[in-house]
Amino acid sequence: MTTNTGRLIKWLLLLSGLIIVLNGCWYYSFKGSLPSHVHSIAIPLFDDRTGYPNVREDLTNKVIDEFVSDNTLKVTDEDKADLLLTASISSITQQAATVSAGEDVTEYKMVVSVKVKCEDIKLSKILYDKSIQQYGLMPADGGLDDRENAIKDALDLITEEIINSTLGAW
Repeated sequence: MTTNTGRLIKWLLLLSGLIIVLNGCWYYSFKGSLPSHVHSIAIPLFDDRTGYPNVREDLTNKVIDEFVSDNTLKVTDEDKADLLLTASISSITQQAATVSAGEDVTEYKMVVSVKVKCEDIKLSKILYDKSIQQYGLMPADGGLDDRENAIKDALDLITEEIINSTLGAW
């Protein structure tokens, strides 16, 4: 066997092993970690204490859409659900994020704070009850669209944390 053939065989074996390992790891689901009695979740419209227009609808819909997309739990009405997810948007504040050498603010962060609770209705047990705070960035000279985009970015991060907290609470 020539040296080139030996190297080729080693590379093919290495590549085959890598493909086998990656093939086993490419998909991960939380379904196996959920108790057998948990199949559905109810997500009523979140409360909003901020007064920002549409923020409660936006966050509620983002969370519902992510659960539907994930397909681990069926989103249903409260009277049919195994879990109940409630939330209240406590505040949205603007804070300086980046300051230049001349002490001028060049970037702001829009900080969104949410209190979230997830209950196992069947067992009358609270899975978690916590505050989540995330932010999105906007330029200091940004307008209303920039502010809304920064809030949207924060809501996306909050949604991700809610999904992970709910599915990983077991």
